[in-house]
Parts: sequence; C-alpha cells; structure tokens
Amino acid sequence: MSSLSASFNAFKQDNSSAASRNAQYLKRVNGTANSSANTHAAASTSSPRPSAPSATPSSTDLKRKRNELADNASYSQPQDTGSGKEVMTQVVYAIDYLKSKDRPIGFNDIWNYLSIPANQQQHRAVLKRALVEHPKVEYDPKGLDGHPSFRFRPVHNVRSADELRAYLQRQPTAQGISVKELKDGWPSAIAEIEALEGKGELLVTRNKKDNTPKMVWPNDPSLALHIDQDFQDYWSKIKLPSNPADMRTELLNAGLTPTSQVKELPKLGGAREKKKRISRKIGRSTNTHMTGILKDYSQVKR
Repeated sequence: MSSLSASFNAFKQDNSSAASRNAQYLKRVNGTANSSANTHAAASTSSPRPSAPSATPSSTDLKRKRNELADNASYSQPQDTGSGKEVMTQVVYAIDYLKSKDRPIGFNDIWNYLSIPANQQQHRAVLKRALVEHPKVEYDPKGLDGHPSFRFRPVHNVRSADELRAYLQRQPTAQGISVKELKDGWPSAIAEIEALEGKGELLVTRNKKDNTPKMVWPNDPSLALHIDQDFQDYWSKIKLPSNPADMRTELLNAGLTPTSQVKELPKLGGAREKKKRISRKIGRSTNTHMTGILKDYSQVKR
C-alpha cells in the first residue's frame, strides 16, 4: 500500500508541474493577445472611419470565440503522463532481474539494467522505495560491504541441498514440498534433488508426463532395510500362474485363502422365532349403557 501511495504522490507532482507550465503558457498567450488588441484599438482611434457604421459581433464570431475559449480551457487541465504505470512496470522488470541473478544486487546495478531514459530520472527514488517494500524482495541496508542490497525472495527460503535438508527437518508435519515452488528461487533445484534422491536422503514423486520431480519428503537412509542379493534373485525367479483359476488353485493347495473367495459373515446369536400375529376381531364393547336400546349386530359376519 505504501508503494502505491508513493507512486500516487509522484503522479500528483507531475500533474502539478504540468498545470503550472500550462498556466504560464496561457499567461503568455493572453498577454500577446491583449497587446495585439491594444495596438489595433490605437490604430483605430488614430485613423477613424467616419462613414463606417458601428460593427456588432455576429453569431459566427461569437461561436468562434466560444470554441477558442473551450480549446484554451482544455490546456489548463493536468495531463495524464502515466508515470505511475511506468514505475510499476520497471518494478516487475527489476524483480525478474533479481530472480535471474540469485544473489544480492545493488540498486545502481538494477538501475543500469533497466536503462531508464534521461527524462525519467526523477522516478529513481520512487522505484527504490517500491523495491524496498515489495514482498518478493529481500532488502538489506548493509548487504554489500555496508551498502544497501536487494535480493529475490522465493516462496521457500531454500537455495542449496544443505538448506533443503534443514528446511525439511524443521517442518512440523509430514507434508511434502512442491518442486515447482523450490525452483522459484533455486534454478538448479532439479539436479540437486535427483542427487539427494540417489543418496537416499529424499523421497521423490515424479510427474507422469516427463518424469520430472514433483514433490519431495525427507528420508533417513539408516532406516533402509538391506536384503541379500541371493534372496532377491530367488524371489525374481518365482513365476506366477498366468491363469487366475490356476492361481486360486495353488493358493488353496497351500492352505491360503484367495482374495477372490466370497467370505460368509457369521450370524450373531440364534435365529429369532417369528411371533404369531394375534387376530383381534372382537373389539372393545362400547355404549354399554344403551344395551337395551341399540340392536346387537355382533353375530353378523363381515
């Protein structure tokens, strides 16, 4: 936010300077017009025309004057020089330059690399302030023999194999690190990751498309289990049946349960006896107080 405010202040200064120049230009133009009008008036008074009637301004003259006034008024408005946009563009170029170098760089080297035109030297302070406050730049006031330095700040502060091992050991979780994020500030990341993988110090997953490293995890070589070569050769010589039915038969003969066998779940508890439903055809007698009055239909079958 502060970098944007600094760019906006520079933009306001450019606008104010442009407005002052326009005001001085209008002052000179108005002074020239007034002197021409006074000269014309003096000539008219010195040599009057007695026979000419007094002239009145026509509608065409008034329209022309209004158009001239509108044109002059437009020059008094501040012009959009786009200086703020140019500074932000140079910041992007400067960050790309720092990313390619991968080492502390002085501001003079950055300025010379950008090749800023001579008419934009006033943006030097604005550009430096924007780089100091940028989140992708590491600024050290005494990084180069006591002079300020700038360096690209990657997603993970890792630039070598030793830093990668230490960074993975400090992780509180077992979540892997993306190789794409490591390459952001470490150009030779892939070559060194493959070297660490060969030593057994990293666990690496790879992309299916080009077989390049995708994610990395720490690995402890001391936990690797050594298997004799004779056992590995014996294991490799065992041929499995090509037919799934033969494989099932071999497993059953060895007393093993094939995974294709349907397992019956044991029934828990005994079988429950089905309760007989009791038919309740005769309902509860109602209106017993009117037994002698109402007719009894209980004997009628439905």
